[in-house]
Amino acid sequence: MSIFKNDRETKRMIFNVYVDTAERLDKARELSRSFEKRLDVDTCINKALEKFLHKAEKKLEEMQRANKDRPCRAATPSPDSGQDATPDTAD
Repeated sequence: MSIFKNDRETKRMIFNVYVDTAERLDKARELSRSFEKRLDVDTCINKALEKFLHKAEKKLEEMQRANKDRPCRAATPSPDSGQDATPDTAD
């Protein structure tokens, strides 16, 4: 048994969650701190995202197989350069 923790590289991401879920999580964190404990939310989120990604990747592979005969759409530049076509005139 190792005495050192084997950390994995992480990346901070921001997700939107329902307000009631966020409030419940905040309350649970406060309560766990009152017992001098910490909730292991990171592991829970990682497991849920792994499960979600497994399903998403499977579905995307199915969609790719179904569309293999269809030609891929090429990226085309936008005709709009982001500028207004009318010139600015000073009054």
